[in-house]
Amino acid sequence: MDNIFEQVEKNIDSLVADSVDWAACASQKQLQEARMGNLKLRFWDRDIPQEWLKDISGKRVLCLAGGGGLQAPLLACAGAKVTVIDLSNKMLDKDREIAKRENLQIEIVKGNICDLSMFGDCSFDFILNPPSLMYLPDLNPVFRECYRVLTAGGVFIMMAPNPINYVCDYVDDENGGYYKAVHRMPFCSRDYDDSDWIEYGHTMEAYLGGLTDCGFLISGYMECQMEDITELYFMTRAVKYSETV
Repeated sequence: MDNIFEQVEKNIDSLVADSVDWAACASQKQLQEARMGNLKLRFWDRDIPQEWLKDISGKRVLCLAGGGGLQAPLLACAGAKVTVIDLSNKMLDKDREIAKRENLQIEIVKGNICDLSMFGDCSFDFILNPPSLMYLPDLNPVFRECYRVLTAGGVFIMMAPNPINYVCDYVDDENGGYYKAVHRMPFCSRDYDDSDWIEYGHTMEAYLGGLTDCGFLISGYMECQMEDITELYFMTRAVKYSETV
């Protein structure tokens, strides 16, 4: 297990060094808009709904696998008390740079999101998780820890790839090519090639059922279809259940 995460860290660090699009930091315009009360966090070509982030100012927010100098600085500019945890130091370096330049108070933690033992019970009001769960062989430790560290009524916003991302392979032919469903879920890239890149395809049961099994109530769901027909992402808003909520 540790070797898997060591390899994932190396993979992400290498992508950051190559300046991939999704590792881009928040712009000055985005930071200024967040300071003025116009916080916008992107979900590919859509925004996270404003009502999902209602009253974020003053709230304790954990950016889970959220390094990269984007979400954490924007949330801090919007008045949230932000902690960011990530496996990649190169991603976290982006947050450190912006926090120093913009004089933002952001707690930056290098760690594995399967183990949040450095945080006490009920430490956060919000958890925001950009796409990262495809690097984990098992989602349950993350969901259990998120439930533990959230306050009663706390919100967990999670983004992840739909299983169709891993079901199909592209077949090139003289007619322009097509996609063919060839893989069963759950999926592990290492079962099909011996490259250093590691990804896991999880079922929707593992995602949504895993959340509800931990006690979360799912109160929002969105999807984003990319140009590639098999590249489909979803986002959920889950609430830690409480009798008083």
